[in-house]
Amino acid sequence: MANISSYTSDTTIDPADKVIGTDGTSGADAGKTKNYTVSSLSTHISANLSSPVKISGLSEAADDTAAASAGIAVNGLYRTGSVLKIRVS
Repeated sequence: MANISSYTSDTTIDPADKVIGTDGTSGADAGKTKNYTVSSLSTHISANLSSPVKISGLSEAADDTAAASAGIAVNGLYRTGSVLKIRVS
């Protein structure tokens, strides 16, 4: 098998695309390498995600400029009062 960094990047994710992983269950398949489809991963995550999702410890900032000054990275989360925001610049 070639080094993974030598494979081309696919910028379009399709539900039928496959990723590799390791079986984490106990028993005969424990630790075996498996293929998982993007669709099956999405279904598993959706079914097992705690609801409601709780986010704590967010910094308070008035806007992206203030968030940047507070050390929030681009694409990082912050809040203004009860409004959840994503720093975009």
